[in-house]
Amino acid sequence: MTSKAFKIGAKVRFLNDVGEGTVKGFSGDDQVLVEDENGFEYEHHAKDLIPMESKADMEQAYERVVPSVLEILQQEMDPNRQRKMEQDFKAKYKEAQARPTGGTVEEVDLHLHAIVDSQAGLSPGVMLELQIAHFERMLQIGIRQRTKKMIFIHGIGQGVLRHQIWSRVEQYYPDCSCRSADPRQYGNGATEVWIGESAFRS
Repeated sequence: MTSKAFKIGAKVRFLNDVGEGTVKGFSGDDQVLVEDENGFEYEHHAKDLIPMESKADMEQAYERVVPSVLEILQQEMDPNRQRKMEQDFKAKYKEAQARPTGGTVEEVDLHLHAIVDSQAGLSPGVMLELQIAHFERMLQIGIRQRTKKMIFIHGIGQGVLRHQIWSRVEQYYPDCSCRSADPRQYGNGATEVWIGESAFRS
């Protein structure tokens, strides 16, 4: 997506942050100047913005506001580590967005060791919130990238994360469906999310 997809005055949501803003101008083919809800203007890459063209668009599952990683980490972590982990997550999302569109399968590991450098100082509740937020971000990116199927590796454990994934897909992503991933490859610790054609946005 380039800046040409946006118009001055249009409302947009941020892909990797909570909130929305108003397009104020452009810088080149891929930079968009957006005024946030606090009245501050920042440049954003066009790929990091989601147009809110109509009420129907706002109700799309892709527009669902997921708590940012930073919001979750602020609960119980020192600012320096917050910033480091936020940067790590944003790097993950930037890499995911750079992949070619139209892929058949995308695999996402939701184990804590795969998404944070250290679990030290994180309560079980915050760990689960991070996993859920990461799941939704990656699913939203998958929808945008027109990925047909995503495999989320969550492990067996007590089944809490698996339940959250299935529940959120059912509640917020009506064009997607879940089923257990191939047990020969993943045991009982992974879920396939199939993304229907109607979930893809042009």
